[in-house]
Amino acid sequence: MPVDKIGRLALACPVPVRTQSFDGQPVSVGFDLPSAAGGQAPVSVGCTPAPGHGFDIGVTEVACSASDALGQTAACAFSVTVLGPPRLSATRFLAFGDSLTAGWVSSPASRARPEPTAAYPYLLQRDLQSRYVTQTIEVINAAAPGEDARDAPGRFRSVVASERPEVIVLWEGTNDLNTVTGGGIETAAAALDTMVVHGQSRGADVLIMTVPPALRLGVQESVPLLNDEIAAIAARRDIVLIDAHAVIAYGACPGGGTMPCLGADGLHPTAEGYRLVADEVARVLVERYDVEIVAPAADPAAVGFPPGMRSAALPPPAGFPPGAGE
Repeated sequence: MPVDKIGRLALACPVPVRTQSFDGQPVSVGFDLPSAAGGQAPVSVGCTPAPGHGFDIGVTEVACSASDALGQTAACAFSVTVLGPPRLSATRFLAFGDSLTAGWVSSPASRARPEPTAAYPYLLQRDLQSRYVTQTIEVINAAAPGEDARDAPGRFRSVVASERPEVIVLWEGTNDLNTVTGGGIETAAAALDTMVVHGQSRGADVLIMTVPPALRLGVQESVPLLNDEIAAIAARRDIVLIDAHAVIAYGACPGGGTMPCLGADGLHPTAEGYRLVADEVARVLVERYDVEIVAPAADPAAVGFPPGMRSAALPPPAGFPPGAGE
């Protein structure tokens, strides 16, 4: 059959593809072969590189061609862009606090006991390292169970000087609310403020967390008042406030009762409660420190890709806490 009866062979390439390498290695990229129109069957279509090829970081042009039974040919091309691995602008974190930071766990049926692998800094490091696999992430657990915030500034200065963190997460103050041994709300707030100022003076970015709910008489009534002071410190010093109180008070943890994320001792979270705290801290850190991954300047595949995309906007690898990213 003449060409003018069957139509000229034409080839339409797929839209440009964009993806990300989470570990810096080539990424196997699948795509549909171009669709051919016209021509005399059978029509053969192929691309180089082929679907499923391992694409390196950067921009690769895929050249596609088609031929039919009459010897007609057609060609088109599109680009595959592979972004580099996710990165954090800070990798050395200091978690400073008391038994809450140490990971003292109170189950729904027992009093508190230390469980280091349930501590939010342990969980946080594991989560961040699983995401930012090309970097070494350090989350230093500088906890002192039983410590009052009023007694902490000296230890804080020493730890900051020795560890030299880029970021400090401060979670302390519950012990100060003990009506027998604690120093009270005002002394706790003053000490927390002192630590924030010192951390900033050493060049660290300081984040502060509200203290969790308490069900012990005497302490319970003071928690909202101390958290008001903590929120005021965050506003005054222009630092990030992480609401651990809301995470524990309203978190979806196994068990019954009105506050299943808080254990039987009425002061310490359950293991599931600490998991939620770690998830929330991870979410904040990723949102704050995740580095924008920019495609190479020569990338011609800008159409359809959201401007200013951050690496955290891509699907996280298995095991990363839900909600992390922007």
